[in-house]
Amino acid sequence: MMRTLDVVMRCRNEMPYTKRALEALATQTGLVARVLFIDCHSSDGSREAADEAGARIVDLDPAQYIPGRVLNRGMRETASEFVAFINADAIALRADSLVRLIAPFERHENVIATYARQLARPDADRLTKVDYARAFPTAKALGVTHGHFFSMAASAVRRSGWEVLPFDEKLKYSEDVDWSLRAASLGWLSTYASDSEFEHSHVYDLKAQYKRHAGEGTADTHIHRLSKASVVSDLLRPLAGNLLRDARAGVVSPSAIATRIAQAAGYFTGRRRGSSA
Repeated sequence: MMRTLDVVMRCRNEMPYTKRALEALATQTGLVARVLFIDCHSSDGSREAADEAGARIVDLDPAQYIPGRVLNRGMRETASEFVAFINADAIALRADSLVRLIAPFERHENVIATYARQLARPDADRLTKVDYARAFPTAKALGVTHGHFFSMAASAVRRSGWEVLPFDEKLKYSEDVDWSLRAASLGWLSTYASDSEFEHSHVYDLKAQYKRHAGEGTADTHIHRLSKASVVSDLLRPLAGNLLRDARAGVVSPSAIATRIAQAAGYFTGRRRGSSA
């Protein structure tokens, strides 16, 4: 009998990607994906697509959405030894992406979580593609901890590890980074499964870039217990570094520069907000 893997899918209006993501899960080889679909009042047909796909649906009020709380609920409402978290807009690009995602658990007992390689969508802008290529390279050595980076968008968690170390239910951003850091402090490994591939990227306008990075700056202050924000360390230096890397990658345009400025300004605002709290 083929083994079953619980997959928690979080969604709010992710069509047309929702349908593609569900179809990709339904055709995975080597295991059966049992989907728990946590829907936040989708009005674009996402919930209906999940229902048609036979997923178990949990309806959630968007006002009650706190990432760590929802992740913990997903773990509580599933049963498999390993649980995958695949966002409704993350589409498996290989028929065995889920098998490859959980393979590190079976090779190493101290691996508490894995995260897949995410590839920007074909129609993503050049800057987005460069950022995703930096964050998700083609390969990394198994067993390396990434305390500074972890992405829940396409990931998997070992249940026994989560039972010891649940997600923080107060953080509104970077809950995955916080969790992987705390796991590392207990000797657990969070591993990059570079051969498990998913299509996933977002289009953010400047306002959204600013807001997202402000949230990350506030979260980082708490997670890393950072001191007072610095104009040099938290604004100018990161901005200059990103612009230099972009130039080396051949991504130099007014829109790219404006994006980097919005990101840097947002992060600095979040750092200031977090350090003054």
